Amino acid sequence: MSYNGIIIFGEMGSGKDTLADFIIELETKTKKYGLGDIIRNMKPIVAISPEWSGNERGFFQLVADKLREIDMNILNKFALSRMITENAALHKVSQETKWEDIYENLRRVNQEILPMIVGGRTKDDFDFWKKAGFLIVGITATKENRFHRLVLRDGEEVAKNSNPNHNTEKEVAILVEKADFIANNDGSLEDLKVKAEEVLAFFHAQKA
Repeated sequence: MSYNGIIIFGEMGSGKDTLADFIIELETKTKKYGLGDIIRNMKPIVAISPEWSGNERGFFQLVADKLREIDMNILNKFALSRMITENAALHKVSQETKWEDIYENLRRVNQEILPMIVGGRTKDDFDFWKKAGFLIVGITATKENRFHRLVLRDGEEVAKNSNPNHNTEKEVAILVEKADFIANNDGSLEDLKVKAEEVLAFFHAQKA
C-alpha cells in the first residue's frame, strides 16, 4: 500500500489540528488543508448576526449540512481541488476516467508536497479519501478532555453550545475506530508529538 496523503478524523476538541501541526513540524514538506475551510470563510457573518452569537459551531454545522445537500462530497472536492491547483499543473478530469485522472493529479501533487486533510467527519469523507489513497488517522480523547480543550480554544459559552449530538459528531466517533492508525490524545503535548512521529513512520513505511 502506497499512500497519497494523510487525513485526520476526530470529534470536536480531540486535537486534530494540534496533531496536524506536529506532523508539519516533523515533516516540513507537509501542507495542511481543512475540510471546513470553505465554511470558515463565512465566519465574519457571525459578527453581524447576533442570533448566532455564542453558537458559531452550530452555524458552521448548519452551513455544512446545507452544502452537503448539493453534493455529499462538496467539501472533499473543494479541498482536493485546492490541493491540486495550488501544487501542480492540473491534469484534466473527465467523467469517464475520473479516478484515474485524480490519481494522476495526486501523483503530481506528491512530487511537491505531502498533502494532509484535517476534519474528516462523515462516511462519505471516509470513503472519498480512502479511494483517493490517503492514510486515515483517527484521534481519540475522553469527553472531559475534549470539552476542556473546547473551553480553552473557543470560550465556555461556545463550548457549552457546541452540539455533541449533531449527526456528524456521532458518525465521526464510529469512523475513528475504523481508521488505519488511531492516536490517543489523553496525555501531554509531548505524548501527542510522539504519536505524530508514529503517524509519519507508518505513512513512510507504507510508501517504501
